[in-house]
Amino acid sequence: MLNDLIFIALPYAALALVLLVTPYRFLSNRLTWSAYSTQFLERKVLYWGINPWHYGILPILLAHVLGFAFPGFFKGFLGNQQTLFATESVLFGLGAFAFFGVLLLLLRRVNSGMLKRVTFSSDWLVLYLLAFQAGTGIYIGYFMRWGSQWYLHTAVPYLWSIVSFRPQIEYVADLPLVFKLHAACAFLIVAVLPFTKLVHMLYLPVDFLKDPPLLYRWRSK
Repeated sequence: MLNDLIFIALPYAALALVLLVTPYRFLSNRLTWSAYSTQFLERKVLYWGINPWHYGILPILLAHVLGFAFPGFFKGFLGNQQTLFATESVLFGLGAFAFFGVLLLLLRRVNSGMLKRVTFSSDWLVLYLLAFQAGTGIYIGYFMRWGSQWYLHTAVPYLWSIVSFRPQIEYVADLPLVFKLHAACAFLIVAVLPFTKLVHMLYLPVDFLKDPPLLYRWRSK
């Protein structure tokens, strides 16, 4: 029952929400599409949180996507023990970097009264989900070594079965609970993406490159 919920119901619900809600939001109210800047309210902790988060999570996401798209190549690439160890070490470091960043971003919201006034329930939900996802990823990387290798042999064929609408959950049904929670959190993040500020991940604001620079002035009083 739990496996069916996590590995069949959640991914298809998340996929449906992304495909249906995202274009509706984009066409109906693009003013809410981008994430609001809070740099004027607090910038010091923001700098030390947002940079580790982005520089840590983006390469990890890219590694997941490339492993999904080109599993054969990466099975050969990670077949060498030295390469596998180096890859695991780099990914674990990036995961810790991302976890540190998202914790700072969460604490930033908690400790700033001004930020609390402009923080919505969806913002808290996103931060908690991202922190949980990064935390479980670090746990898997530390206590279940060679995850990048078994990811290719379990999660990747399962994900391809989901994409082809022939779900084969036997690939992941017997994996440890922490992996199932990690997967469930990933699907939840995708599901809430169209309703939150995370939706800006789906849009590349290349049109802004044509805009003239903005001039900000501070009020003297």
